[in-house]
Amino acid sequence: MPVGTRKDTGKWGYRHWYHGKNYRKHVWDNRDEAIEAFKEFLDRLKRELFVIDSNISLVEAVNKFLEFSALIGKSEWRLKALHTNFKRFIIPSLHAETRLKDITHLNIEFFIKEQLKRQIKKNTINHYFIDLNSLLNWAVNEKIISANPVKDMKKEIRKMIRPDKIIKEGHTPEQIRACEAVLNNEERLFFRFLKFTGARLAEALTMKWDDVYYQKNDIILRGTKTEESLRKIVMCESLLSTLKELEKYKTESPYLFHKKDGSRILRKDKLFKKIKKLTGIKITAKDLRDYYASIMIKGDDVYRPDIVTVQRSLGHKNIATTQKYLYPFKDSEIKAVGIFDRIEAISTDVSTGQGVTGRDRGVKPCSNWWRCRESNPGHCGYEPHALTD
Repeated sequence: MPVGTRKDTGKWGYRHWYHGKNYRKHVWDNRDEAIEAFKEFLDRLKRELFVIDSNISLVEAVNKFLEFSALIGKSEWRLKALHTNFKRFIIPSLHAETRLKDITHLNIEFFIKEQLKRQIKKNTINHYFIDLNSLLNWAVNEKIISANPVKDMKKEIRKMIRPDKIIKEGHTPEQIRACEAVLNNEERLFFRFLKFTGARLAEALTMKWDDVYYQKNDIILRGTKTEESLRKIVMCESLLSTLKELEKYKTESPYLFHKKDGSRILRKDKLFKKIKKLTGIKITAKDLRDYYASIMIKGDDVYRPDIVTVQRSLGHKNIATTQKYLYPFKDSEIKAVGIFDRIEAISTDVSTGQGVTGRDRGVKPCSNWWRCRESNPGHCGYEPHALTD
């Protein structure tokens, strides 16, 4: 029975993982109370669950799946993406009235081939496939279908939508400064805000003055992509001066960046198109987020933060995601590969076996006992130079 105590509080409680959600509560003083509470929780959970008809149609299954996704805490951003992909692409292709259990691997393969004809990115099609696969896995857990038909798909079809690996080069500090130099007024301040916070575009556009704390020297970014998106960022001096300068444009609007009527700005495409036109450098808000991560993890002679600190600053759920953002700069790579040149220069004599012999280095004959085959039967014809150094 998953009943135990918390180390920090000493309180008894339970932990139960069900359908992708972790239910836990530790507020009781003894084990018996926690066991009784856990039994009541299981009874309540069974009453709240609904039994789904195995003959449910695709569109009905999608609706139930979206309800389930919201129940287990999927973000608003993720729910919108699921709704759009199912409504615009998956359901029209597989037909809304089709029973979910009648969908076969052939239907899924046909759907993929249809999407390939649209001349869209393989990564986009792969996202459709991932969402459909998630729906079918959910249906298996709910006993609507006995097995996921994706398992019977041909490997060749799966390979057709496998995203290509792209080696992305990050922008250098010189390029970032060149982009910033062509901007004026609020545009420049918005660019600097992204550069000094690593905020996602939506996080920057929804940023409010109420989340700026000058006394504590930090700001709150209220992201919705993951649970970790809601985070606190310590202000550097450059960000502080940017916000102080931004106060010149402050109105009754609660947002840092807003339209003339005070409403929230939804897009910033024109800003990045302007940079591309004036500098020839293609850059996006995502690139500035990458730049923020790269600069922070690179550090300087004074301090180099650990990757966990960078992870928290970016609002990532796991470190593996953070590592994808870290693009090394050219000068760092040059210094790194230069290690081989220095090693080669230092160890030339040792690696070739030529140079000063052990006797010339002042080693006594008794120290060379291993050179004699008679006294050392295990001698195999090689001479470990490192032992005579």
